[in-house]
Amino acid sequence: MTRVGIYTHDFKFYHDIIKELKRWNLPFFSIPDLYSIPGDINVILSSEQDPFTLPGQIKAVTATEGIRRSLPVLLNKSQFTRVIIGIDPGPRPGIAVMSDNVLMEAWECPTICGVKDDVLDVVKNYSYRYIMIKIGNGDRPNRDIIIKQLKNIAPMVIVNEENTSTPHKIHDNALSAARISLIDDRYDTSRTPVKFSRKNIYDKEFITLHSLI
Repeated sequence: MTRVGIYTHDFKFYHDIIKELKRWNLPFFSIPDLYSIPGDINVILSSEQDPFTLPGQIKAVTATEGIRRSLPVLLNKSQFTRVIIGIDPGPRPGIAVMSDNVLMEAWECPTICGVKDDVLDVVKNYSYRYIMIKIGNGDRPNRDIIIKQLKNIAPMVIVNEENTSTPHKIHDNALSAARISLIDDRYDTSRTPVKFSRKNIYDKEFITLHSLI
């Protein structure tokens, strides 16, 4: 198992990065000194304000930026080949990031106005050769607003989001966005696991970052 190393003199960054790593459910190790770096650490997160340079170090302004930039390294890559941002349009849009067919993250944006900033952060913070946006064809009024917001940020296609909201008892917009990110024609309902819960639906249906680390 690979862990994320943390070494920084920036107390706020240290606090933020630990909080975010726990939220992402990623294993990490707080390095007490540079003579005590475990062998399972191949990336070290530090603040952009830190004056030192280390092998395998990623300096970041924010915790989320640091984590996103570390993801390829955690999967033994220098960068992802293909990143797809899936979007489930609506008043509370779902957003998901699929990198080389592995689900990195998925969340619900509180308002439609926040979609552009969220997508821009993904475009800026991930490391990749190619990136594109897939947006579901539902909720046309909100979909058209989102498309207008995201114009010229990355190549974009509209896909058939039929069946991405099933089963209704567990549906959430982030889950639909993850499904949309994988659609070429329409969502294959055979992917939906027979037994699942709200807690494990992502790990049962997708290859997730957590399952590979």
